[in-house]
This record gives sequence, structure tokens and C-alpha cells, in this order.
Amino acid sequence: MNLMTQIELITVPQDFTRLCNAVLQAEHGTDFLPIDDDRADRGNDGYLKSEKRIFAAHCFKRIQNQRIDHEIRAKMMGDLRKAIQLKMEGDWDIEAWTFLSNYPIPENIARQVIVTGKESGIDVSWNGPGYFAEVLQRFRSVREMFPNLLGNDILDQLDAITAKLESLSVAEPVINWVPRNAQEQRALISQKPPAWEYLLFAGILRQRKEILEPKWRDYLVGNGSRTGRYLDKGAARIYLHGIWSDVESIAERVISAFDERLQLEAFGAPGEPGNAELIKHSADRIVKSYEDLLDWAGEIRGTVLPEDMKRAFDAAAMVAAQPVADIRTFIDQTVTAIDEIPARLAQENPRPIIFTLTLTLTINEAAMAEFRKEARRLRW
Repeated sequence: MNLMTQIELITVPQDFTRLCNAVLQAEHGTDFLPIDDDRADRGNDGYLKSEKRIFAAHCFKRIQNQRIDHEIRAKMMGDLRKAIQLKMEGDWDIEAWTFLSNYPIPENIARQVIVTGKESGIDVSWNGPGYFAEVLQRFRSVREMFPNLLGNDILDQLDAITAKLESLSVAEPVINWVPRNAQEQRALISQKPPAWEYLLFAGILRQRKEILEPKWRDYLVGNGSRTGRYLDKGAARIYLHGIWSDVESIAERVISAFDERLQLEAFGAPGEPGNAELIKHSADRIVKSYEDLLDWAGEIRGTVLPEDMKRAFDAAAMVAAQPVADIRTFIDQTVTAIDEIPARLAQENPRPIIFTLTLTLTINEAAMAEFRKEARRLRW
């Protein structure tokens, strides 16, 4: 995963604000004035004195998809109107406004925002994930502040160095098992032994699952993610009503990974080679849904709310337990089944190998029953 993609996946507003301030201070020094984001800022997240430029920063608290244009428009236009109001009131000398986000801005929204700014004498611009990635690459001091973002890049560089050293060896071992690391994965794709497509698929599932074991352990002990969200009863009720659409969306994404057409394109028709990149994408989508469920529960648990509503929130988070367990079981069973393929193919006169990979997501009925009980108690 490259640096720009990692920035696009930020879902904690405080983390994104810290990134924005670090990048702008590295670029502009004391000319940039950061604004305390823990207090009401009236749409002012920072100010560049020399350019009389006000900044507004935003990231979504969930992974973006193609159906949020109206949310992007509402956020951009809302923050721009706040800047216009600040200019009219004379509190800040504003000639320019820049929107900072970790997602791209659609062209139709861009035109509308520029026109609105021009009508008020404000020059509008925006910077997305590509801008932040480029500045992180230029300023080492900023990079060192965000080691998690660079973790995958460092691992990729180490993998590349390892691959270079291994290329100097006399012979490369033949990989005929489920690859355990990136080195074996590259060798498998290069060598393409019989059934390499399935070995690659299982290897990616296992490697990605192992990376997420800390999140899984946090989920088991009930740890939540720090969100900075504080809700009263009314807001908590609205939030809980909306979370179910999130988990449904996650389930739809993982099920879509098993679309027959997509599977055929990835693994190839009988007698035809598969596509390594599509196989990687298919496996990644399954494990990403697993991670999304863990993050979904972590965000619920990390929300601060009235004491009498905690049991309802805890029950909602536990609803994810069963689909999370379903995906973990699917991965383990898939790896075990595919790991046996090379030995079966090595048998004299091997029979055709036919197996079906099925993932069924179920709901933790006990947790759902507890949630409904709490909903009745709270008279929702």
C-alpha cells in the first residue's frame, strides 16, 4: 500500500488535523497559524498570514466510497460559507480559502465551490492526499512524526532489498506451498507452479490476517478506538440508528468478492492462467472487510456517551463478533484446504481436485437480542 493510499484511509479526524498542521508548518514555518481543533473554530482550521489564506480540514470517520458526493458538497460549502461569514464580519482578513482533505474532490462540486468563492471575493483551492504524500516525502522531520504511515513503505523497501540480494544467489527454491511472506509470494508468481493462483490467494489471506491480530486481540478484550466523539442521549440515539447501514455495507463488499465473473477473471478459466493482481485484490477485499468490522466495533466502543446507554453500545459492538469469526474461520479453512493441493497433485495419477470456497456471514443473535432489550428499556 503506497503512502497516498494510506493517507486516504485515515478515519480519525484528530490524526488528520495533526497531519495538516505538521505539513503546513513544515511548508510555511511561523507564517502559518494553527487553530486549536478541540474548540469551536467557526470553520477556521488555520491561517496563512502572508497570503491571507484560511484553511478548512476534513476527513470522514469511515472509509470513503463513490456515494458520498452530497456529503462532500455539504462539508465544502458549509466550511466555505463560514469563511465568507468571517470575512464579512471582519474578524479575519481573508482573500483565499483552501480545503484540506484526504479524499479527491469531484469536478461538479469543484465548479460550484469556485463560483461561490469568487462571488465573495475569495480565491478557492484544495489539497488532497497527493499533496500530503509529496510533502511527507520532502520533509524528513514530518515523516518521523508519522511512523505508522511510512511503515508499509519501509517494509516494501526492505522487501525490495531482500529480493535484490536473493537474486544474487545461485538458485531460487521452488515454492509449492502457501507463501508465508512477500519473498515467497514473489517467487510463487515468478515460478507459476501448478495451482499457483490458489496458493497465492491463500497466502495473501493468511499474511493479511496475521497483520491484523493485534486489532483482533483488542476486540476480544473490549478495547475501543479513540474517536474524540462525545454524545448526549439524543445524538447517541441517532448515531446508533445509523451504524447498521455501515455494517450492511461492509457485508455487501465482502460478499461481492465472490462474484463469479470477478473470480473467473482473477483465477482464469480451466486451462488458462490467472491474474496475480486480481487475485491479490480479491483476497485484500475479504481481509479489508474483516478489518472494517473490527474498526466498526472499535469506533462504537470508543465513543463517550451517557452511562445508561453504555450497555446498548456494548451490545451493538458485539454484533460484529459473529461475522468477524465467520471470516476468520473462512480464512483458516481456505488456507488448510489449499495447502494440501501440491501434495495431492504430486500423487501418481491424481484425481481432479474440486473444492468450493463458501463464506456465510451470520449475526451474533445474543448480542442483537441484548441490543433490542436495551432499546426497549430506553424507549426508542
